[in-house]
Amino acid sequence: MRRAVLALGGTVAGLAALFSYKTHVPTVTALSTPVTPLASPSATPTPTLAMKPPATKPSATKSAKPKSTAKKTTAPADTPTTQAPPPPPPKPSGTFTGPAVDTNYGPVQVQITVSDGKITQANGNDMGGSYIGENAIPQLNQEAVQAQSANIQGVSGATYTSQGYAQSLQQAIDAAHL
Repeated sequence: MRRAVLALGGTVAGLAALFSYKTHVPTVTALSTPVTPLASPSATPTPTLAMKPPATKPSATKSAKPKSTAKKTTAPADTPTTQAPPPPPPKPSGTFTGPAVDTNYGPVQVQITVSDGKITQANGNDMGGSYIGENAIPQLNQEAVQAQSANIQGVSGATYTSQGYAQSLQQAIDAAHL
């Protein structure tokens, strides 16, 4: 019984607190004179709403000290000097080679050519000489240039070669700081 009374009392107190909480809603009042649009003088005027400024509390009265008539002097504020931002770092250019990555069908190594921060050419080398790698590498080279990253689609039927290619490609891209 005591628990029920406490639960009911707590619920009532919580609801009372919830309903007594008020959010700040700005007061909106209509202007005294309506504004008429210039485009159509025959249209009925629509009153324009304006925000009422928030009420300010009166400041506390200060003690009756005599005010001095001398001007206060303040030191000039330090004005911050703005400096031009540093120039952007030069975009990398050159040839970068990733390490040979071992796959189930032999190692794969990728070399990329970068010009002004963009991959212009990718050359994968299937060092194991497998038939699968020989057919997949040209497709992977095209995807690497198109994607400009190591986030490329693998070639169906050449999963291991594609994964090794992507790993070597990512390390070549890292070496180029792209």
